Amino acid sequence: MNTQVPEQAAAGQKVGVEALYGFLNTGFEAYEKLVALNLQAAKASILENEAVASEALALSARDPQSFFELQSRQSQATTKKVQAYWQHVNGIATETQSQLLASTEKLASEYVRETQVIIDNLAKNPSAQNEVITAFWSKGFEAISDAGKVLNQQATAAAKEAVELIDKASKPMTKA
Repeated sequence: MNTQVPEQAAAGQKVGVEALYGFLNTGFEAYEKLVALNLQAAKASILENEAVASEALALSARDPQSFFELQSRQSQATTKKVQAYWQHVNGIATETQSQLLASTEKLASEYVRETQVIIDNLAKNPSAQNEVITAFWSKGFEAISDAGKVLNQQATAAAKEAVELIDKASKPMTKA
């Protein structure tokens, strides 16, 4: 009996588990970045609003016109800050998507390579009873490999299209 096949299958399962945890870690890193960004934005907002409120109270009593100018300036500044915030969010999303896409491509490539090694080993060392099973596995793995390649190409194209859409959607915000 060929003991390489179960060992290779176990190694493949290990790679799959490691990939899953890699995806989870990437997702949590993105979540941590978003939480840090939100905390930073909230803290800055509180401090700025406190300063503006103090200034507004002083101006409203002395010079109403200056008070309205302050409100107008604050509105413009807030718009710019919101745009900057969403650019940061877009950057985090794009970076995370790129990391996940690279990991997926690497995993798919390794899967195809490892599957081919298993098929080659089965073909090189078939027992008389296992020729039919080996042929079945070989055809099955080839079909899975082909489907995986097509799926990888489609996922890559969809991810690239999503990044382009995000970039296009964020450009009007940055020009406003």
